[in-house]
Amino acid sequence: MSWRALLRSPRAPLIALAVVSALSLGARAYKLGEPCSVPCTSAGDHTLIFDEAYYVNAARVIAGIHPPSGSHYDDSPLGSDPNAEHPQGAKLIIAGAIELFGDGPFAWRIGSLIFGSLAILGMYFLVRSAGGDPWPAVGAAALLACDNLLLVHSRIGTLDIYALAPMIWGVGLYLRGRWISAAIVLAIADCMKEVAPYALIVLALVELARMLIAWRDPGAPEEWHWWPSSVRWLACALLSVGLFIGGLGLMGLIARPYADAEGKFITGGPIDELRHIIVYAAQLTAAKPTGIASYPWQWLLDLKPIVYLRVSSPLPGQAAGITPDVSFIGEMSPPIMLLAVPAVIFFLVRLVVRRPPLGGRVGGVDSGTAAAALGDVQMSILGTAWFLATWVPYELQQALDHRISYTYYMIVVMPGIYVAVIHLVTLGWRRGRRWLQGLIVAWALLVLAAVIVMYPFLALF
Repeated sequence: MSWRALLRSPRAPLIALAVVSALSLGARAYKLGEPCSVPCTSAGDHTLIFDEAYYVNAARVIAGIHPPSGSHYDDSPLGSDPNAEHPQGAKLIIAGAIELFGDGPFAWRIGSLIFGSLAILGMYFLVRSAGGDPWPAVGAAALLACDNLLLVHSRIGTLDIYALAPMIWGVGLYLRGRWISAAIVLAIADCMKEVAPYALIVLALVELARMLIAWRDPGAPEEWHWWPSSVRWLACALLSVGLFIGGLGLMGLIARPYADAEGKFITGGPIDELRHIIVYAAQLTAAKPTGIASYPWQWLLDLKPIVYLRVSSPLPGQAAGITPDVSFIGEMSPPIMLLAVPAVIFFLVRLVVRRPPLGGRVGGVDSGTAAAALGDVQMSILGTAWFLATWVPYELQQALDHRISYTYYMIVVMPGIYVAVIHLVTLGWRRGRRWLQGLIVAWALLVLAAVIVMYPFLALF
């Protein structure tokens, strides 16, 4: 069987997805418990990476364990959630893992490995739900797997990947017309971190774009018209918000929210807890970014990476303190970001000025089916809608209210970039020009090289 025939097999994309997922899981699971102080004999000897210092210690308190003296939440009431500025969901998962596996790095990070794997599979599901072909769907999943920022957060005990995975699956379910299931999954995302409701803005922009297209194009699907679109989104949003508030109340019964800085429990149920989360976030302001903080526009140019943890070998004659050498960097993959802004701008302009018709031709090549043209339009909508709904709020908050922001906030923005970039690459490949296909292959090799060079345990940066 020739390579072309093999690639055209309906099973080939699924096999490729399985390979990508397995390799990514191996890369994220490798040396999961390290680095560690020498001698490494207890949980306290394992080094917490970046914001694990907050979330792992909060999970310890939930699980009834006092964190080491002098660390965050070391004197908080046991059984409470002292990290009340965020919903309890992800911390409850970590706490459950601690009770199941013991207080150690496997328990702290196994949830991130699982949710990171779900996010990779979710990217495939998301692209297919938008009408994309199987191979672009594999490509989008591979971009998430090869993105350093997502790789790092899929192996450390922080909250973002717990929120991102159900966001991706929830939007995918909605695009398949399963809005009740989508509302449930998006409510789960909301219970992980308060940025997850941006997914509802993604869906609102998707529906708005569909309505505008249906208004101009009689060939648009019936369900894109304003009435079914409005009812569908409103029903999904109300159900999702209601389930989130209910989930917040239920989690509060398991781990009562405790405002550690104020030294008091938050009373009044989920509404008061939600108010505390919003007020806390509103207070995170500064006249200009300092330290690891950055402007949202800088993220798009990959200008402000964050060193999460760096451990170097001791000089001759010095005792080894922590091993092995590591370099955990909060930074997106530069080759992916190279195409991010051009891809988003291209599809935004294409939708507004030169929207491809719902039928006939896709990417300059006869598609032969209306489904391919519809998928092309939906991929364009999804990539731009996700980017605008998740990045623009950060930019507006910073510009209007001097909101402090950090590079890792891009975690929830990246799925839109993956969709836009892989769709741009797909359209370029379909043009059949060898020089363009050569450039695409070179770019793909750069993406692969970047994840290797930036891998935390190579410590090349």
